[in-house]
Amino acid sequence: MRAYVLVKVSMGHERTVLEALQGIAKLAEIHFLFGEFDYILTLEVSDTMTLARLVSGRIRRVPGVAQTVTLLEAPL
Repeated sequence: MRAYVLVKVSMGHERTVLEALQGIAKLAEIHFLFGEFDYILTLEVSDTMTLARLVSGRIRRVPGVAQTVTLLEAPL
């Protein structure tokens, strides 16, 4: 399953957050954004429990991460 995580970063932490996020398992892509959020992550996970552990246990615990929004890809 594919999920997208929007990440808002505290000012001045863009580089350190990027470096921390790049080491996360299951990370397929990461892109810097202009706008309300600073990064969008694409994660490839096997189930929602794995996704929950990644977001709650890894991404949100990175110093400088202020907010996340997680979106699941849906088939049409």
